[in-house]
Amino acid sequence: MFREFIRKRWHFYVFGIISLIVIDLLQLFVPKVISKAINSLQSIRDISEVRFLVLTILALAFGMLLGRFWWRYFIMGSARYFDYYAKKNLFDKILSLDMHFFDKHRSGDIMAYFTNDVSTVERMLGIGVVQLTDALFMSSMTVFFMATSTNWRLTLTALIPLPGIILVSLFFGKLIFKRSRYTQDVYMDLSGYTEETMDGIRVIKSFSILPKIEELFDKKAKEHFTATMSLIRIWGIMWPLVHFIGTLAFFLALTVGGPMVVKGTVTLGDYVAFNSYIGMLVWPLTAYGMVMNVIQQGRASLQRLKEISNAEPVVIEPEKPVKIDRIDDITINNLWFKYPGTERYVLKGVNFEVKRGQFVGIVGTVGSGKSTLVKVISKFYPVDRGKIFINGIDINDIHSQDIRRLISYVPQETFLFSDTVAKNVAFAMEEFDLEEVKQYVKLSAVDEDIEKFPEKYDTVVGQRGVMLSGGQKQRLTIARALMKKADVYIFDDCLSAVDPETEEEIIQTLRDKMKGSTMIIITHRLKVLQNADVIYVLDQGVILEKGTHYELLQNDGLYARMYKKQLVIDDNQN
Repeated sequence: MFREFIRKRWHFYVFGIISLIVIDLLQLFVPKVISKAINSLQSIRDISEVRFLVLTILALAFGMLLGRFWWRYFIMGSARYFDYYAKKNLFDKILSLDMHFFDKHRSGDIMAYFTNDVSTVERMLGIGVVQLTDALFMSSMTVFFMATSTNWRLTLTALIPLPGIILVSLFFGKLIFKRSRYTQDVYMDLSGYTEETMDGIRVIKSFSILPKIEELFDKKAKEHFTATMSLIRIWGIMWPLVHFIGTLAFFLALTVGGPMVVKGTVTLGDYVAFNSYIGMLVWPLTAYGMVMNVIQQGRASLQRLKEISNAEPVVIEPEKPVKIDRIDDITINNLWFKYPGTERYVLKGVNFEVKRGQFVGIVGTVGSGKSTLVKVISKFYPVDRGKIFINGIDINDIHSQDIRRLISYVPQETFLFSDTVAKNVAFAMEEFDLEEVKQYVKLSAVDEDIEKFPEKYDTVVGQRGVMLSGGQKQRLTIARALMKKADVYIFDDCLSAVDPETEEEIIQTLRDKMKGSTMIIITHRLKVLQNADVIYVLDQGVILEKGTHYELLQNDGLYARMYKKQLVIDDNQN
């Protein structure tokens, strides 16, 4: 990403640096003109010469005005473009990564890349480039003008302490890099914790653990404060030291140059110009220290951004994917699966088959691998070749976008965007018909609730659907899935927040209205699967049983025990 940006904008930086060099040259001529003006005043003969020198200074100032506009336009403008370019590419890159990446990174951590790291690299590409140009060009040219305009001996004497600025900058630059990287890591952790806390504020308040949360936040905030102060202490030592060394140059210039002026070896005008050059020289050398700071911080952030840019999805897409327009069947043969980066097998020797138009139920104990099974079918995670087939084609030969285009998956965790009810249901559509939205909302049995809202389908549901109940959110996500008009619908325990009767009614309605489509339902309420074509029963990653509802009851296995237990619970509740 960084190299691509430089390839696109290098000519802007060339024009900007040229503008900056022109300004630096004009600045270097100003003391020379002032020197001539002072010397002319000492032996004034013709005021017109002074007027000419004053006009020359004005012309130089106007030239610097134009140059400053152009370097800001080319260099700072390019830095601002990097902010846009990096965030856009970072966003696209993150969207291209698979679920394994999001399993490892919190949303707050990801936000830190967009805010802190991109801004730090932007400073490096903006003010950092300006300071580096000044440090290199201005310092060398200032030394040249000092030597040619006044006296080599005086110049060399004044320069004695100045290399110390570079040494100080190099020494502290390494420390700044290490501490900047640590500070940014701590900031990411603090940002992630804050975002997570805001998302879970209702859980936190319901458990009445605000003091504990405040204590944890205070601990992380103090850690960030300590890391930042550690960095500030480095700056606090570095800058006074740099300015002290610069002041020594003025001291030596006065000690050596004062007697020269008295003796007439150096004119007063030349001595004034020489002191102006020292001031000009201290700034670029100080800027060298500043640019070391900016560059080291930028390097630390660039390294973190590089980690994201170089991240590769664990699901490898085929070079020449087989195109599919529909899903007729899904077959799994002896699948052993563990999540990337882990050692524990979640699915063990699983065999599974779904035919078009079937109503398939998946049940089992907690943590038995039910959700994992439908996730690998949707190609969220990689599997070995020869294990999963769609229409007889290995899933590794089909692009994941084609698979997900034909599968509508509703996960356990409901998620709604902070938008209207209608736009949440028609999320995948650029344009939609409100009547069609209402049709699918009715199928998911949430239409009566929406009609009671003040603004009905234009009601904004709030962040993550906070304005709705758990059951309303779940049913809206089902309506959203139905509006996608897929071949296969997967409902992963997504009706747990509604009562059993409503769940049974919704599933039966979907079964009647969506004939021809395949339905895979994961549920803990076994009663809703009475009409399922086939039910798979999992326990600890293994399929223990397979059959219809009544066949499994006759087997008197795990399914039968689970069903009887639920009947006892329902009877007790009644």
